[in-house]
Amino acid sequence: MRYALNDKKEKIEVSFSGELAVCEICKANVKGRKGEQRIKHWYHYKNKRTDCDDWHEPISEWHLTWQNLFPVKNREVTLVKNGISHRADILLDNGLVIEVQNSPLKLMEVEKRERFYGRNNLIWILNGDTLAKNSMLKKELFTYRYMLTISIPKSFVYVEDYDFRALMEEVSKSNEIAYLKSEENLYELINENTMTFKFLDNQIENFYLFEVQYRYYIACVYETRYGQTGLEKFRNQIAIEYGSIRETIMEIKLIKKYWKKFVDTMEFPVFIDNLQGMEENELYYYSENRTISKEKFMDHYLKYT
Repeated sequence: MRYALNDKKEKIEVSFSGELAVCEICKANVKGRKGEQRIKHWYHYKNKRTDCDDWHEPISEWHLTWQNLFPVKNREVTLVKNGISHRADILLDNGLVIEVQNSPLKLMEVEKRERFYGRNNLIWILNGDTLAKNSMLKKELFTYRYMLTISIPKSFVYVEDYDFRALMEEVSKSNEIAYLKSEENLYELINENTMTFKFLDNQIENFYLFEVQYRYYIACVYETRYGQTGLEKFRNQIAIEYGSIRETIMEIKLIKKYWKKFVDTMEFPVFIDNLQGMEENELYYYSENRTISKEKFMDHYLKYT
């Protein structure tokens, strides 16, 4: 426990070994420990338990580093819900909890914490040194040289119950579109009615033939849904374009070795610090498979303190 209350009910850290204060949760007396090899902390010296919060874990330098990025008022804040109290590592003024997790958790513990903090929302910051020590990020640069776009009309006056979203969903699931979604190609659905495919190399040798074939495939999906009504006009309104680009994109792949399974059960956003393959000033945003600079991370969250 990093903080306790003095006789003025002020939040204080340990100044010297043997210092007395009061636990904010259980109101019991606590005593300070401070030494050269041990991080200073408060402990419940009259209780066999080391802490009245059963979610506590030993304070690490890594914990302190993250907490110290935020104002004191936002560090180790007690939350009470339904008569149960827990100390959040970081609680922002807007109610968002940031849990910095250094030790492994049981799956049930993850669920309990997310359920408890979830009403205020929660994000996790995990220490890769202890929880993903043998895992690493592999970063590769790819230069895409060609782009294909396929669009269907958003509105179509010839069919009364025309639904372009439903039609686009069926088109995107077709075998012909699945063929374009190869591992080497970069696929994205934009504007709800337009698919884009970026290629590393020129994969369409005869674009005229390709265009004819894909207009036919998409028209077949239309015909299955709406019949012959306006079929030819719909086919003519399908837009298919292909051209040269030069776009370099970094792709990230996480290689898991001795990966802690509890991480994959976390339902709230997960950021990982100290992961092999990252720069020192980076965090890996596991939930979105991308990296973010710690500076940008802090710029975003400090405005809520």
